[in-house]
Amino acid sequence: MPVIVAKRAGFCSGVKKAVNTLIDKADNRVTGVTLGPIVHNEEVIKYLRNRQIGVINDIGDACGSFIAIRTHGIKPDIYQELNNLEDPEIIDLTCPRVRKIQDIIARAKKDGLQVIIYGDSGHPEVQGLLGWAGDDAVVIASPEEVKSLPDTKKPVLVAQTTGSAELFKRVSEVFLTKYPEGIVHNTLCSETRLREQEAVELAKRVDALVVVGSKTSANTNALYNSCRQLKPSCLVTNAEELDFAFLSQYHDIGVTAGASTPPWTIKEVVESMENENMEVNIEETESEETEAKQEKEKETVEESQVQSEEQEQETEGMEEAMKEEQFSFAGDVKVAQVGEQVTGKVARVTDEEVFVDIGAKTEAILPAKEVHLEEGQALADLFAPEEDLEVTVLDIDEQDGTVTVSHKRLARDKRLEELEEALENQTVLEGKVKQTVSAGIVIDLGRGIEGFMPGSLVDTKFIPDFSEFKDQVLNFKVLEYDRDKGKLILTRRKIMEEEASKEKEKTLSALEVGSNITGTVKRLTDFGAFVDVGGIDGLVHISELSWERINHPKEVLKVGDQIEVKVLEVIPEKERISLSIRKTQPDPWTKAVEDLESDQLLTGKVTRLVNFGAFIEIKPGVEGLAHISQLADYHVKHPSEVLSEGEEVEVKVLEVKPKAKRISLSIKDAGGVTVEQGASESDDAENGNVTLGDVFGDLFDSDSFKEGTDQEADTDSESDPEGGQA
Repeated sequence: MPVIVAKRAGFCSGVKKAVNTLIDKADNRVTGVTLGPIVHNEEVIKYLRNRQIGVINDIGDACGSFIAIRTHGIKPDIYQELNNLEDPEIIDLTCPRVRKIQDIIARAKKDGLQVIIYGDSGHPEVQGLLGWAGDDAVVIASPEEVKSLPDTKKPVLVAQTTGSAELFKRVSEVFLTKYPEGIVHNTLCSETRLREQEAVELAKRVDALVVVGSKTSANTNALYNSCRQLKPSCLVTNAEELDFAFLSQYHDIGVTAGASTPPWTIKEVVESMENENMEVNIEETESEETEAKQEKEKETVEESQVQSEEQEQETEGMEEAMKEEQFSFAGDVKVAQVGEQVTGKVARVTDEEVFVDIGAKTEAILPAKEVHLEEGQALADLFAPEEDLEVTVLDIDEQDGTVTVSHKRLARDKRLEELEEALENQTVLEGKVKQTVSAGIVIDLGRGIEGFMPGSLVDTKFIPDFSEFKDQVLNFKVLEYDRDKGKLILTRRKIMEEEASKEKEKTLSALEVGSNITGTVKRLTDFGAFVDVGGIDGLVHISELSWERINHPKEVLKVGDQIEVKVLEVIPEKERISLSIRKTQPDPWTKAVEDLESDQLLTGKVTRLVNFGAFIEIKPGVEGLAHISQLADYHVKHPSEVLSEGEEVEVKVLEVKPKAKRISLSIKDAGGVTVEQGASESDDAENGNVTLGDVFGDLFDSDSFKEGTDQEADTDSESDPEGGQA
């Protein structure tokens, strides 16, 4: 089964030069990125990625030593953004043919002509060209779409380099019929046309065709569509996609490839077909001279090298021809016309005018009134001699040749483009608050443009009066932009929410249980205090505020206090943080155990009265229990009979239990509460009441009874519903 491989299969000269440039960088161990995929081929992207050359879609993601502009080209404003970078190195790999289209479009735009682009509106090359063509440019994909275009005097038609030659021919015919004065520039890639012609010739000699390349490549798809109209064809990305069941139906097989298909992929496909016992032939020539050379050369790798050298020479010759063509094109400059946009150099600057050399007989004059100047700003603050400056021609005095130009219109359009791009990329901008109203604030965006920020988008919290923002410079994002209506809606709240979210994530990931950190008291509630510990609030429960018993957090804290807290628990998925203040302070029991001794007399304050006794604070944060039997030298039914909360009393330390954090106290032994002799006995007797003390008074004073009382106190303390002894 013979296989014939087309000579022009694979990289075109522009792609080859671009890829080789990047490979040379990689061979020298220089890393970098391309702004968008260098070509539409996954194999090429993977190959370069393995050599430390990645792909980015945003300039802000740049890394490595260089940024390479892909072969499809980019918009002028992206060029400007790249030129503003100090690092890394910028390598422009735009295809020379694409550059030519950019020049044609730029000139047509300056002449005020309508630009019409034949191609795929979603293709990166066409997207880049639209940046050069302006807002009124139109993209069409078929002859039918030409008929629906609006009437205009002298439009200009260009083509996407990888478009179909046959389809562009029909589009051009309909275009010139509709616009007799229209201008057609055939900007199709000549190599694409030759590749398609070669495929037609190859189809005459084979029974089926294999097209190698990415299904995302416009060039490859156009080639495949041409091939399948001629002979049974299949499109494969690599050797693994070869369908030998399909190929086995045919005798002679032709192989070609799109302009973005790398040589190593073609080689893998051919070798895979060889392994299936197919006889491979590589087409080398289209002329008798080349065929003679083929006969002399061996069918080895040396032959491939010779072909490569010939293609490089052909590419160099083509690039030289394009340089000459571009030079002659650039030299064909018309005299400036009113309304035309021209680029010149600043010659000198005065207080009232800027003189600009635009190549006319005399320097153009840019009056101060035709420049957007901020309050207190002078022309010299904006313009400097030898600086490139783009202006619009306002007036030409035919007698003395004086040209008056304006900078306002272009500056405004450029600023609007920047704002439109900021909306697309969600870039953070800044502007000065020009005016405040009840519904929000008006921000000066420069170049005579204003944006409105509704009150709900100014801050994350409610702000009743926006006058505090007057004349402030605020950061914002563009939330909504309608260029036709001149509507620009801005938001500051979104930035604040994003920053708060990042701060929360950072804080949650950094917090460690057991660590001490500083926070700010944000809110006080009945059950505790909320503390900001870095963009997120944590809760200090009322029980963790102090070693002392408190009734409300306001007793020890106020909003705005800077405090130290210990992290008790962190639950990231619930954004929940538990904190403690008291655990950052020494346990008062530690000191109490050292200072207290049995039989020691102290003054304390009654903090709580319970059925089985009274809790008395003898030191800050340290309480002891005076059992009901230790309150007086007579029987007490309830502590409230002899004590009240807040009362200061004398107590005697009976026992200290450090491990259990319990202190047994006695008011009776300290002589705190006594009864008048006979008072209790006579009262009880008169009422007919007889107590156990009357009968077993001596027994209550015995050592065995005291021991039993201590045990009872311990038992009662443990059952205390309010937590037992402190």
